[in-house]
Amino acid sequence: MSLIKLDARDWQSREDFWAALLPALGAPDWHGPNLDALYDGLVAGENCVRPPLTVEIAVSTPLPEPLTAYLDRVRGVFADAASDTGLPIDFRLV
Repeated sequence: MSLIKLDARDWQSREDFWAALLPALGAPDWHGPNLDALYDGLVAGENCVRPPLTVEIAVSTPLPEPLTAYLDRVRGVFADAASDTGLPIDFRLV
């Protein structure tokens, strides 16, 4: 199982999240920074890092509320991908 650890210390926006996540997943250059593309990449195996995988986001300071809400939506995408593939695909804030 692959484990991706990201540090959210300086994140203020969705763009910061995507700038960290997409390279860590080894996403192709054409991968869009959106939830639909994330789901497709996880389910279709389009990224270099493929399931089973866990993404851990280290949160040492409070994130802006809109970003926190967005990360909850990301967690849902990971849960849907895990359910649809039957593979362990996990996303958590630590």
